[in-house]
Amino acid sequence: MKAISKQGIIALFFCVFLSLFSEVLLSPFYPLFFSKVFGVKDLAYTGYYIFICRLTVVLFTPIWGILAKRFEARQLLSIGQLGTAIMTAMMALTQNVYQFTFITVLLLIFKSSYFLLYPLIIQLGGEHQRSTLTGIYQAVFHGAIVLSTVIGALVLNLDDPLLLFYIVALGDILQFILCFMVLQNMPKFHQHDNISKPVDSTKNAWGFMLTIGLVVLTFQLANNLVRPYLIAYVTQVTPFGVDLMSSSFLFLIPSVMAIAAMPFIRYFAISSRLSLLYTTGLLLLIGSLYLQGLTQSLSMFILGRVIYGFFLAVTQAVLELKLFENSTSNHLHFNYGLMTSFANLGHLGAPLLASSLVDNYGLSFPLIAAATLCIFNLILAKSTIFRLNLSEVFS
Repeated sequence: MKAISKQGIIALFFCVFLSLFSEVLLSPFYPLFFSKVFGVKDLAYTGYYIFICRLTVVLFTPIWGILAKRFEARQLLSIGQLGTAIMTAMMALTQNVYQFTFITVLLLIFKSSYFLLYPLIIQLGGEHQRSTLTGIYQAVFHGAIVLSTVIGALVLNLDDPLLLFYIVALGDILQFILCFMVLQNMPKFHQHDNISKPVDSTKNAWGFMLTIGLVVLTFQLANNLVRPYLIAYVTQVTPFGVDLMSSSFLFLIPSVMAIAAMPFIRYFAISSRLSLLYTTGLLLLIGSLYLQGLTQSLSMFILGRVIYGFFLAVTQAVLELKLFENSTSNHLHFNYGLMTSFANLGHLGAPLLASSLVDNYGLSFPLIAAATLCIFNLILAKSTIFRLNLSEVFS
């Protein structure tokens, strides 16, 4: 890498891991956390809390992206990291669930800036490393989910789980120090520099950005439908006869497979293959989702989870690469922030839709609905962002 050393990239990815790890550490366990720490027995409060958190990220991520067009991303990232550290430490001092929620909102306003780090890595790595870095990001993302799920279960056994937030705050300070050391001599990316050499009329086009946003929204909506009730489906509906611990391993299979997909993404996710990879990946996602929702065999269900996890990472990486190659350098942070907001809209709607589907049709239906949504997503993607001549589509 010309712009930054390999050690620098490793340090930045370690910061990505720390931020993702802390972000999802308690997410599977909020009902138990609220009950133990604040005595909140109403499960509906968890849904309200998650809704407020995701709405905050949806609203503030593009704002950081807009700021990145006027100020250096590394400076904004430093402000976000220090603000996050302060707010995280304050969470350990909260006395009730309402204080906890209010401080969480302030925390997420600052932590929304963390999305700037991934585009920075892409910029610094250069176009020739883009597929490799995208694959590494998918592995880091899902590795953080796996480890945080295991650690999160242990945290709930602490006498005072709120003390955890002091440790997380130290992690934010460590991120600030590492990023400052690595990025202090970072080259500046000028306004007219591109992250990819070809320049065409589709770069930064609002038509393209809105369309890929809709593709990302439907993609995330579909693939987050399966999460809230998967363990309940496996333990209560299927004839697999698995206990809660075993069902947790079934839940984590896709994250493990996403890590395994890193070499595949590195070698095969090049510009000329993105359309083919997305088509193939979505078709396999669709088949694996239907398989998980309909099979009565544990081995076939595991096979479905394996295929699903591998190609979930591949298709997610393809969407990111498609965005990167259609963004100029000075718009990259804003474009990625906008894409992230669309993704969070999908995250926002998924639990609500999943609850409605379960209430009306049963625990298996989120998987069936997710597969059907993926069919719509594939049609939308192939008719817009993966058409051969984008200039004709968005002219």
